[in-house]
Amino acid sequence: MKQSKKFQTSLAITSLNRFAFYFLILIFILFSSSVLAEEIKIEEIVVTATRIEEPKKDVPASVQIITHEDIKNSTAKNVGDLISEGSIGHVHKYPGALTSSIGLRGFRTDLFDDLKSRVLVLINGHRAGTVNLAKIPVEDIERIEIVKGPASVLYGSSAMGGVINIITKEGKEEGIHGSIGGEIGSWEYWKTQAELNGKKGAFDFYFTASRSASDDYDAKDYGKIENTGYNDETVSARLGYRFFDKHHISLGFQHWKGWKIGSPGPRYSPDPDDYTDKGRDGFDIGYKTETFNAKYYLTKDRDEWHEGPTAGPWETPCSIYLKKTDTQGASLQKTFSIGDHRIVIGGQWDRIEVDSSSSTGAPYNPNSRYDSYGAFTEGRLSLFNKRLLLSAGVRYDYFENEILETPGITSLKPRKEDIDHVTVRGGLVYKLTDNLNLKGNVGTAFRAPAPDELATDYVSWGIHWMGNPDLKPEKSTSYDIGINYTKELFKSELTFFHTEFKDKILSYYDGALAAWTFKNVDGAILQGIDASLSYDAGPASGLKFSIEPFANITYHTRYSSKDDLEIKEYGKTLLYTPKWTGAFGLRAGKDKWDVRLIANYTGDEKVQDLSTYPSPVVEKKDFTVLNLKGSYRPIKNLEITASIENLFDRAYEYAQYYPMPRRTAVAGIKWVF
Repeated sequence: MKQSKKFQTSLAITSLNRFAFYFLILIFILFSSSVLAEEIKIEEIVVTATRIEEPKKDVPASVQIITHEDIKNSTAKNVGDLISEGSIGHVHKYPGALTSSIGLRGFRTDLFDDLKSRVLVLINGHRAGTVNLAKIPVEDIERIEIVKGPASVLYGSSAMGGVINIITKEGKEEGIHGSIGGEIGSWEYWKTQAELNGKKGAFDFYFTASRSASDDYDAKDYGKIENTGYNDETVSARLGYRFFDKHHISLGFQHWKGWKIGSPGPRYSPDPDDYTDKGRDGFDIGYKTETFNAKYYLTKDRDEWHEGPTAGPWETPCSIYLKKTDTQGASLQKTFSIGDHRIVIGGQWDRIEVDSSSSTGAPYNPNSRYDSYGAFTEGRLSLFNKRLLLSAGVRYDYFENEILETPGITSLKPRKEDIDHVTVRGGLVYKLTDNLNLKGNVGTAFRAPAPDELATDYVSWGIHWMGNPDLKPEKSTSYDIGINYTKELFKSELTFFHTEFKDKILSYYDGALAAWTFKNVDGAILQGIDASLSYDAGPASGLKFSIEPFANITYHTRYSSKDDLEIKEYGKTLLYTPKWTGAFGLRAGKDKWDVRLIANYTGDEKVQDLSTYPSPVVEKKDFTVLNLKGSYRPIKNLEITASIENLFDRAYEYAQYYPMPRRTAVAGIKWVF
């Protein structure tokens, strides 16, 4: 019997995915066994995986680094762009400065609520205070460390899929340095930026400011997408003072503001007049020595949605919906060394307060306050002349969740519920040779219920919502095993992971309560492979410039739900989880020039088609975006840049029915002093 065309196509796609996967593994093994040129000792130092600075090869977790050079040679305008360019997993990105969801190993940040995220986003080790990474500009970012897998022992709730830690710049070089420049590009885009940094005696400083704007863009197959323009500004500063040689105090400030940011709506229901005003302001103060670290931070996040009038049976007037989120916290950490062994002890407190209001009727969510108190310790034994590193850690967290009085919701019953949780993990690194390491990691992670899931009781817009005080935290148990090979200019890492997700918190309608409420259900099984590979072939081939091919992929071998209700409604395959994602490219450069070509692949994923109700599950097709950027310095103080995003002018969407721009060109010039 003849196979159907649809079956043949499906079989071809499956075969292609398998071929690409096994081909990458083969290349990984072949390169790992190769003998390379003269050794150059350049150790990558990371801080996020263990909360202290140490070589990446000594860390049992899988860590991906977006370096300063990656950022400099990227076409990204904000952290959301950088993360999507890194192809670490699912990305939900919309027009209008909105990157609302980032995925790691099948877990995601929540679309709207930081407390419901299963991936934790940090800035300099503390909560970023927003789930929208488009609010974090790239200007003052030194690097981004992405720890994949459970990290709740060190960071508490939400670190189930991993941690994304955005590390900002500070003054490093003696003297005063800076730059001033601008960019212009497609869709009437323009940007101006200035930067000042340096060190004077015991003081160090960093300052940057910028303004940019863009008009409506064109999308392939759709033409001009109206209401996609935006305006934004950023100011960032960091001041430091060093005393007693190894004691350092720092003050940091971040400001980002966007206004008249178009909100075009999906293509099946375009909206030409809705817009948003957004803002994020952050402040932190820290004191650090070689073995002690103390910090306080405060972040104020603001979203203001302006919705025009709607006609028809559901006619509504113009309305403004405002959500303000204040996040603050403090942490203490002390490291004790006993010979080659060490132990880290610390504690932290975080508070998140949410204030919502609406100009017409009740806000969608009540006001809330969340306090988290955590204490942790993690030790590491260094054995056999530092060939075997064994680590183990434990953490205790206590949470206070409150629903507060909220203007506009007259039926609200304020309530407070408390909950606690214990997390553990362990890991090992075994150095077979100076270049080849075996790694293993096993750990638990969790997400504590949010205040509305535990303590809510109100009626808004005709819907009764009731919290469940008997909810348990969402939990996961993960197992990693990996191999890391680094020699001279060659770097490679391969990690297999298996995660069991349970006690997932699900909202549902309870007929007996006549209300929407929450319960714990079976979660999912998540399994796959992380792989990275890079090799600077220039010096090894005798060339006088660098030429470095690289690849980074996440391939899911299993991502299936275990909850019967979810399987019945959406199917067994998890929604919004690509089979695999990959970043493949080439970096090249010399003294006066550098260039980077990068292809980002996002695989097929199951999504809900929101154009109809009820919303069926459909397959969103894969896509590849190719970006190119280069810079040239004709004289010492002048830098000229040019970039092309979406080089092959493809039609693609991160979120269904929200098409991204066609081929986009940008040119810039910068005076450096």
